[in-house]
Amino acid sequence: MKNPFIPFAAAILLVAIPLRASTQEVKVFADKMFRPALREIAPRYTQQTGFEIRLSFGVSNQLADRIRSGASPDLFFPASEAAMRQVMEKGLVDVALKRNILALPPGEPAEEGIPPEPQYISAAVLLDATHRLQAMAFLEFLTSETARDVFARHGFALP
Repeated sequence: MKNPFIPFAAAILLVAIPLRASTQEVKVFADKMFRPALREIAPRYTQQTGFEIRLSFGVSNQLADRIRSGASPDLFFPASEAAMRQVMEKGLVDVALKRNILALPPGEPAEEGIPPEPQYISAAVLLDATHRLQAMAFLEFLTSETARDVFARHGFALP
């Protein structure tokens, strides 16, 4: 004898799974200098993918300390390579999923006539990211033309 509850339960699951997927969040720790640009970029990503971006802003070194102390964002976007190195040295960043997002203004040349090496601001997915695939997709979105236009409008240099 067929159980009439099974088709009903299957219908509930088919409806509930997409609703749950649309409420998943990608947690991003970012330096506060990126606040205006990321607040403009995040809804565009959400509109395209259905995944919410939960932004937490602060000073890069303090965010790095929080991560080293056990906080677990999916993506880290500091304003300094030193803060990124702190997290990388602790083995918390997936180095294969680290991307240069912005270029720093050129410094002084080391020698007369030799231009300084470019320096970049990078973002990276953390090894223990809860929403790893979505964090990877957001990382790639940060290098898209859409995001590049927003960053440029907010005065950031691009690589």
